[in-house]
Amino acid sequence: MYPSYARILAFDESHTKFASKYSLYLYREQGKDPIPDEKNGYDRLSGIPVLFIPGNAGSYRQVRSIAAETANIYFGNNGNIENPNAQNFDFFSADFNEDFTAFHGRTMLDQAEFLNEAVRFILELYADEPIAPKSVILLGHSMGGVVARVMLTLPNYVDHSVNTIITLASPHAAAPLTFDGDILKIYSAIDRFWFDGFNNSNAKSNAVSEIASSRLRDVSLLSITGGLTDSTLPADYTTLSFLVPPSNGFTVYTTGIPGVWTNVDHLAIVWCDQLRKKVAKALLEIADRRSATKTYSLEERMSIFRRTFLSGFEDYTTQDYAPFKTTIPKISMKLDLQQINSFSLSGEKKLKLVNANKGWNVFHLQKEENLQFNLLSSKEPLDWKTGKDSQNSKKLTVLLCNNLSEDSEDETPEDLTNEQTKEFITVKCIEVSKQAHIIPPSVRNKDRSSKSSPFYALQYNSTVLSHFDVLLVSETHIEPEEFVIAELSEYKSTQFQLGKDLSSLFSRGADISLPANRPLSVNIHIPGAWSSLLSYRLKLNYGNKSPGSFESIIRQWIDQPYESKWHVNAESNNDITLRMHGIAPFVPFKIKDSYGLNIQLWSDSTSNNKEDALDIELQIDLLDSFRSLVMRYRLSLVAVCVSISLLVSLIQFQMYFRTGKFPNFIYVLSYINSGWPIIAILGGLCFLNYIVKIEWIQNVLNLIDPVVLRDSNEINLSLRHDFKLNSFYLGLEENSLWFISVIFYLMGTFLVFATYYALSALSVVGTLLTWINKSKAVDYSSPSRRRIIVTVLLVMLIPIYIPYQIVYVISCVIQLFNVLKSVNNAQLFNYQMSLLIPMLWILPINIPIVIVFVHNISINWKTPFSSHHNLLSIVPILLLTERNSLLVKLPKKRTNQLHFTWYLGYFIFYCIVYGSRHTYWMHHLFNLMSCLVLIIMYGEEETDGGMLETDSISR
Repeated sequence: MYPSYARILAFDESHTKFASKYSLYLYREQGKDPIPDEKNGYDRLSGIPVLFIPGNAGSYRQVRSIAAETANIYFGNNGNIENPNAQNFDFFSADFNEDFTAFHGRTMLDQAEFLNEAVRFILELYADEPIAPKSVILLGHSMGGVVARVMLTLPNYVDHSVNTIITLASPHAAAPLTFDGDILKIYSAIDRFWFDGFNNSNAKSNAVSEIASSRLRDVSLLSITGGLTDSTLPADYTTLSFLVPPSNGFTVYTTGIPGVWTNVDHLAIVWCDQLRKKVAKALLEIADRRSATKTYSLEERMSIFRRTFLSGFEDYTTQDYAPFKTTIPKISMKLDLQQINSFSLSGEKKLKLVNANKGWNVFHLQKEENLQFNLLSSKEPLDWKTGKDSQNSKKLTVLLCNNLSEDSEDETPEDLTNEQTKEFITVKCIEVSKQAHIIPPSVRNKDRSSKSSPFYALQYNSTVLSHFDVLLVSETHIEPEEFVIAELSEYKSTQFQLGKDLSSLFSRGADISLPANRPLSVNIHIPGAWSSLLSYRLKLNYGNKSPGSFESIIRQWIDQPYESKWHVNAESNNDITLRMHGIAPFVPFKIKDSYGLNIQLWSDSTSNNKEDALDIELQIDLLDSFRSLVMRYRLSLVAVCVSISLLVSLIQFQMYFRTGKFPNFIYVLSYINSGWPIIAILGGLCFLNYIVKIEWIQNVLNLIDPVVLRDSNEINLSLRHDFKLNSFYLGLEENSLWFISVIFYLMGTFLVFATYYALSALSVVGTLLTWINKSKAVDYSSPSRRRIIVTVLLVMLIPIYIPYQIVYVISCVIQLFNVLKSVNNAQLFNYQMSLLIPMLWILPINIPIVIVFVHNISINWKTPFSSHHNLLSIVPILLLTERNSLLVKLPKKRTNQLHFTWYLGYFIFYCIVYGSRHTYWMHHLFNLMSCLVLIIMYGEEETDGGMLETDSISR
């Protein structure tokens, strides 16, 4: 590619207030796209507008890969464009100065508002065109795809200005970070808007739902995700199945896209060569220069997306098959019965290797039977017009036909008989050769595997076959390294089941034996394998298998989201790891009768040798499964560590209330992880997995969640009956995965232990600091004037300019110094440490907002946030840390503060049950806890002061 970028200076603050922060660029591929100059400016823009939206900390330059490929295909016609109404594209790209969209909800709204104005401006550039475009195609990467969905919900959205959205690795189903409450509110609001837009008939009509329905009726949304190698966000979060109906969009994994067939990481998804060719080709195929929308209708767009991005074996793609297209031309032929090979279900030999002995192979279709036809070939099937040419007389062609009577009034059939013909049949056919799906080659010679052309496969069941009498496959010349295998079989003989449920897979695995005379393609359903958290080990035992035309191929697949993954050379690699994206924690999923992973096996068993029988074993691979836990539970780990540190603090304060002595943090942590306490904790956590899945308990938990009380959209979606959403605790739907609770508790305990010892290692610094202060006679009993002034200034700036998260970071630093200064006083040290450790684990919740604030200052955007300026959200924490810095003696009064105990218990409960998805609220709970600590520890200081004995409990 030869990229060039032109900043559109005319899109300034007269169009949007965000023009001083964001900007708009026009991409031009040098040597291909006409480049505007000073004389003709934007008069040379005559293409179809596309707007690229970068993701979190993304760059506008990321548009270049797909934009360059689109220009190369169109102007060079390298992709053999089949669309006669295609037109070149003008790619625009938004420059957000690498804004952190995933960290800050207000930033997401700012970008969406800016982009709506950008769309308005872009459309005005084409106002003088004979057929001016009325809509812009949106192409979003990562959070840019979510911003694209937000655009359609805002008041400044231009009606019908967007009808096609393509997203790459965008987290539609769940927010990747929940450290900012505004992000959760935005997700809830846009999910409600989009849900109502597509389900308006099922809901009470209101103004918002009518607007949503009007805006989304003709919108197509395609979500493309890279799969397991995406280490930035879980690929499960990209699903659309719960939100967008199949008529308007779907989610597809790159492992199943024909010609891509591989996982793609989060950044590479915008430049992966195989994928960008597919995206560019799809854009050119949906283009319609005759229309004001510059795209085909919704039905045609979705049909193109299905043909381009899905494997073709999904039931969802059946609607695109040639038999259901009324525009497909019919072909009438008269065939000599002596020049055909005839096949039906009668007889044992149902599989036939097509050879060059006769002209046609005829498969008789009994309409009353439930049949399946399979074809696999190393040769590309060609249509009848190409195949009947003299130079292509040995090409492979497939036709679906109905018998014609002799007195039929149809057009005169093409006569393929000769003078010696005694018996013939007359058929009327449709061409299906071009509907063959490409699949990865699986050859025995591994040196040729990377150089081989793809295989071609056709598969029809009775949904298609019941409309026809015969299926024709032409004879073809076969080279030594080529093959063509066709087969007609009963559908029930192609279906098998492996295992029963997840519990049985855990206890004993599953196994099955497939017969030697099995069909060319069989499907094995594994009903117990539906969890995204688990990996599976598949073993194939062939014994002394006879060599076939190809090595066995496995396609693992699930529906909604559409994930297919190919495993070639399955005979050589008989130990295969299966990983999938099924039902995942915190992701909504539709309720249906059956779930589970499917294995489609293509194998050559034409020899009918008994040794060709295949034994299949399936086991859960726990070691490989553990690798996916951290990716999906990064936020849960923060909540677990906060809850453990709070549990220690609860016991410390309880012992202090009873004895007047404040115990050591590590002593209490060791206590709760030994004997009956650890048994009670782990037992309770395991039992909690079962409790939070009960429907009425989920309803109650929703009602008492303070986040839901502040945002009704959360409860409206999470309590719907047509899909499920378990957003509590670890979000598990699998009873057999109770042990994950134990794993995370042990991990959290280790991290809290590590945190304490890391802080204790700083005690050397604290001792040195204390010695220096003693030599200088520093008095901590009263705050200095400078500190008072700084504190007052911070408090005054919070409502005006700085977010309270910055003050929280400052408070953590102050509390760290409080710990270091109190190293010579065991009681005071223990108390200070009990507050510092939970503060440090809550710190990651506040850091992202600080990053966004500093980034805005660095790009000279000084407009304050519209949120995060609540003074009451930070003053108690600041006052507590400032008060602790005075090293005030702990009071001796032994008062049992029952309300404080109950509050800490609720705080721990919230962290465990809600902390994974409503993480940001833990800051506010700690803020209230600071109020209570101030009242308890310092409220009676004047009447009952005094230093506790420093050696009462050893550190």
